[in-house]
Amino acid sequence: MRLRSFTASSIAEAMRQVRAALGDDAVILATEEQGRSVKITAAIDPHAAAQPAAPVPARPAASGAAPTVPSLPENETVDAIAAALRFHGVPQPLLEKLLAMTATFEGVDAQQALAAALRARFTFQPLTEQVPAKPILLAGLPGAGKSSTLAKLAARAKVNNWPVTAITCDLAKAGAVEQLATYAKALEIPAYRAKDKTTLRRAVDRADAKGMILVDTIGTNPLLPGDLDQLRDLVAAVNGELVLVMAAGGDVSESAELAAAYAAAGATRLIATKIDLARRYGGILAAAEAGPLGFAGFGTSPQIASGLAAPRADRLCRLFLPNAPAAKAPDGKASAREDGPTPPDGGKRQQGGTESRPQPQAAATSATTKPSPAKSPQSRNLRGAAS
Repeated sequence: MRLRSFTASSIAEAMRQVRAALGDDAVILATEEQGRSVKITAAIDPHAAAQPAAPVPARPAASGAAPTVPSLPENETVDAIAAALRFHGVPQPLLEKLLAMTATFEGVDAQQALAAALRARFTFQPLTEQVPAKPILLAGLPGAGKSSTLAKLAARAKVNNWPVTAITCDLAKAGAVEQLATYAKALEIPAYRAKDKTTLRRAVDRADAKGMILVDTIGTNPLLPGDLDQLRDLVAAVNGELVLVMAAGGDVSESAELAAAYAAAGATRLIATKIDLARRYGGILAAAEAGPLGFAGFGTSPQIASGLAAPRADRLCRLFLPNAPAAKAPDGKASAREDGPTPPDGGKRQQGGTESRPQPQAAATSATTKPSPAKSPQSRNLRGAAS
């Protein structure tokens, strides 16, 4: 292998130097910022480079693929992505991997390039496309938004005409039982409480096995072994799936550490909440990378009916590039690829919905609604399931 370093005023210019000197077979080993310049270290196998490359035919566009648009100049596209990822605090190793992917795309704009890189790097596994085969246990730090996320998932399940059962294990937090009772009454679903793995198993046994079973676990500190053991016990008791609920905007390093700890306890997916209240989103990428965790949803507003958007790479991309021009079809009209959560811009909060189906009237309860102490039938169920 032959190593060379290239320094330029931008990543795009450095990449052009790499291609000119080493060809398209060069492997990028490292990218380093040096004041106002960028240094790229690349390598190439001289034996492989000596072989004449066969011409590569143009790849036909996939059937049904979104039309491409005239690309921005390469330096503008790659540099815009790099600047956005740095602003959001994306960890350097992950940033370099994403930039290396985006630099290979031609004929696309910045949003399309970054969305393609995110799609290739991460998995997107929504919870509401089909009824989960296992009970879903929502876990996370206190205040992450587990209870409201449960209500949003339940509302979406109701729109899909699925049976839904809600269970809370969070009996320590003041008002937690009453809050779930309020949601259950609004959504017209059965709800129970469980104080331990035995009563949780009993509540799951009462639920409709053909429907969605949602469990709100107690807020945990994954750095405490006892908390993780409790989560593992609950998951094992009902053969459930652990899903991490994490608020956006957190410290990047801490988000990664927390995600890795929850993944060690069995978490496989991540729902990023409070998107509308955050300004930097590097933490959710760091968390998904550290798990690794698949994205299961984006909490975009406190509204129960419309505040949980399905996870897609294009939505995630627009958190990082909210002001990039929308893709255009060849006829000049805006592409109907997607709509979804974007960070606050000019004080406007996005509702984050692509939901084309009507929402149930009962699901319009806001997550900010103060729970009523009145004992509905669901509230009585909550109290009865813990015995």
